[in-house]
Amino acid sequence: MSGFNQPQQVILHLSWIAFFLTFVSWFNLAPFNTTLALTMGLSQGQVRVLMIANVALTIPARIVIGSLVDTLGPKRMFVWILLYTGAVCFLFARAQDFDDLLIARLLMGIAGAGFVVGIKMIAEWFPREKMGFVQGLYAGWGNFGAAAAVLGLPLMASLFSPETGWRVASFMTGSACILWALGFHLLARDREDKQSGFRLGMEHAIEVTSKGDLILQILLLIPIYTALGFLVYKLSTPPAVWLTPTAFWCTLFVLSGLFAWNAVTCVRFNLDSLNLPPSPERQYAFKQIVILSMVYALTFGSELAVVSMFPEFLQRTFALSVTTAGVLGSCFAFFNLVTRPSGGLLADTLGRRRVLFFLVAFAGIFFGFMSTITSAWPLPLVIGLAVVCSLMIQAGNGACFSMVPLIRRDLTGKLAGLAGAYGNVGAVMFLTVLSFVDASTFFKFIAGFALVVTISILFLDSFEKQHTSFNNQRGV
Repeated sequence: MSGFNQPQQVILHLSWIAFFLTFVSWFNLAPFNTTLALTMGLSQGQVRVLMIANVALTIPARIVIGSLVDTLGPKRMFVWILLYTGAVCFLFARAQDFDDLLIARLLMGIAGAGFVVGIKMIAEWFPREKMGFVQGLYAGWGNFGAAAAVLGLPLMASLFSPETGWRVASFMTGSACILWALGFHLLARDREDKQSGFRLGMEHAIEVTSKGDLILQILLLIPIYTALGFLVYKLSTPPAVWLTPTAFWCTLFVLSGLFAWNAVTCVRFNLDSLNLPPSPERQYAFKQIVILSMVYALTFGSELAVVSMFPEFLQRTFALSVTTAGVLGSCFAFFNLVTRPSGGLLADTLGRRRVLFFLVAFAGIFFGFMSTITSAWPLPLVIGLAVVCSLMIQAGNGACFSMVPLIRRDLTGKLAGLAGAYGNVGAVMFLTVLSFVDASTFFKFIAGFALVVTISILFLDSFEKQHTSFNNQRGV
């Protein structure tokens, strides 16, 4: 790869393949929604619950792993996540009823946190001026795992009976994760010249430099715990009554307590430093990550939600087979290979805020068009519209994460974990809406949220001169 030295190329390829495999595993449910309904007697409501469960625990996992990767290093974390993902794939392949499926999909959500680890790894190895492009390559090629799952797993499963095929596909993805964990352990390495002197710890809090930013950080926790509350609600109401009324209220009480503990932790973590003037290299505006978290809730959250439901939507709307719906449904994630890197490259060269505003605004417009799809539409037109819409949001993902590592390099893991968690907050929000409304209203809701996010981007500060001295100290 032109412009990258050999160690950088090795790290990039090791990281995106690891991310790719975790995404293939994470999305190995999406192409088999109708298959599971037929072979295991699931209702459509139960399938919707599995879709929400599949993304819900990624929310806290990305925050926790964002803290861990700053402390323990990306190499160790990626190896453990790959091993964990492989084990959950095996568990999913052995599921015998809805309860088994639900447990497996809840646990699989944690695999989606692998994305944050690579963000940290890439941020350590590549220079600031190439950050958008390289983060886009990493995330785009890794995110292609979603398309690979929707496109390739039904083809693999078609070699076996419907009752067996999805199990074989899950087992194979798990095996690939285990093997790559070994390869990553042997070949990857962390940077030895890391910047020292900043605060590390297991506290799930982020260093801020003003009292207003501390309040913003606490407020930003509310949607995270609300999204988890939605999952608890879905698990306590038909068609998946998994929690009794007593368990429901106890779980909400625990979530409320965790929120209070998290808020207190944020205050304690920052209280001493807020009484002292911050050094210039540590000064940053927390509103930057707030706005980018909203952007990622839209762009990645809508991608997760649509990829989860689009094959089934095509199958039911146009009476397609499982395999055909899977192949066509993969169009919504297929172009991640080029669109996410392109979004990062455009942001690096044409201006980060300008590019992000354009992409988010047009994504909202195209989601509005998707809300008008009916069975009377020509199928090629539907696929073409879905592709154009996906180009906007995937490029928006790349543009968004061209900025996150530039806010505070020493906090990259935590900030990426927070923004990444909001991607899943968006997915839970959108899929929860889908569980109550039809597909047309679902797409309209995403379009409305895109309008709100478009306006928020107007308040984003420039990234061009943020922490350049701090980054130069790291030699990047």
